[in-house]
Amino acid sequence: MAKKADFTAEEWATLRDAPMLVSLSVATAGFSGLLGSLKEAFAPAHAIVDAAKGNNELLRNVCERQELTAAKDSVQSAVKTTDHKALAESLQTMAAAKASEAMAILKRKGAAGDLEAYRSFLADLTDRTAKAAKEGSFLGFGGEWVSEGERAVIARISKALEVPPS
Repeated sequence: MAKKADFTAEEWATLRDAPMLVSLSVATAGFSGLLGSLKEAFAPAHAIVDAAKGNNELLRNVCERQELTAAKDSVQSAVKTTDHKALAESLQTMAAAKASEAMAILKRKGAAGDLEAYRSFLADLTDRTAKAAKEGSFLGFGGEWVSEGERAVIARISKALEVPPS
């Protein structure tokens, strides 16, 4: 299995940052209110803990505490706007680009099973984030689990991952 040392600093930054960008792009695609936004912010944590404890060394490396902190810092420095709509579009563009770059990197340099494990990890992050809270509900009534905006982002990321949208 591949590990951090098998990649250049730029390649590693791509592999490290893509999961955070994917989660954030889905979380900002809809509006689920304060409580829903908190649920969406914490939804990826379970997938990250699972990957950190899993059998794939690449995913364990990506999910190390210092790598998660570095990814957060990298994404924060890349985001140049505070306008919600512009932020959402920027995150979606960056997430799709990084996911696509990560797939290309792992096709070239990943060990057996790394590409599929990483692809599944990112797909799981999109799914968990999208389904963490209802969109458009009022006091818990009505709404939908995955909004049209979230479905569009999932489709965009799925295309980058070369998988059908879930």
